[in-house]
Amino acid sequence: MQKRVIAVIPARLDSTRFPAKMIADETGKPLVQYAWEIAHNAKSIDAVLVATDSPEIAARVEAFGGEVVMTGEHPNGTSRIAEAVADIPCDLIVNMQGDEPELDPAVIDATVEAIGEHQMGTACCALRNDEIENENVVKVIVGDDGTAVDFVRTMPEGKAARHLGLYVYTPAFLQQFILMTATEHEVARRLEQMRAIDNGYTIAIAKVDSQPSGIDTPEQYADFVSRLSPIL
Repeated sequence: MQKRVIAVIPARLDSTRFPAKMIADETGKPLVQYAWEIAHNAKSIDAVLVATDSPEIAARVEAFGGEVVMTGEHPNGTSRIAEAVADIPCDLIVNMQGDEPELDPAVIDATVEAIGEHQMGTACCALRNDEIENENVVKVIVGDDGTAVDFVRTMPEGKAARHLGLYVYTPAFLQQFILMTATEHEVARRLEQMRAIDNGYTIAIAKVDSQPSGIDTPEQYADFVSRLSPIL
């Protein structure tokens, strides 16, 4: 039986480093629309939702034909998604970042496929040389069995890959995950996925060739606009 897979894009207005970035629209589209289109173009996705507590974001999403689920305030995107999908029947949930407008839809498909019988999955790609010493770039160590051994910000001994901020969960695990207490590694490294590792859960890893650039700052958004401007 084919699994029903829902992609959810958590979106908030008050981003610390780039306020209102989800609705930045110098390209003619709000940033969140790119993530929505990417999810729609993934073969594995049956429905795409934007989860937000912002009426302004909701209005912009509905204006381009997207479906919105209004939520309460949340400390992070994972708990926002858990609220949004709590009553929606599905087999898998994809946590899509709204600030990666150049993600290849095939990365979503690969991660959905990789989860297999696991309860959580994510993706990685090769590290670029300029990312090795950058602590804003999260690294993942992948075991021989294709699951995550560890996630770090500083370069570990041996081989590591660049972690891509895309997650797939089973619905039951997602609801369980948000009830777990934050772990010491999670807090120290500022890496929420360490909560699963520290509690003994395995995270399946999809290894992909794509190397998307996320947008965390106005400068990175300006670079994205510049890359896009020749084709606009």
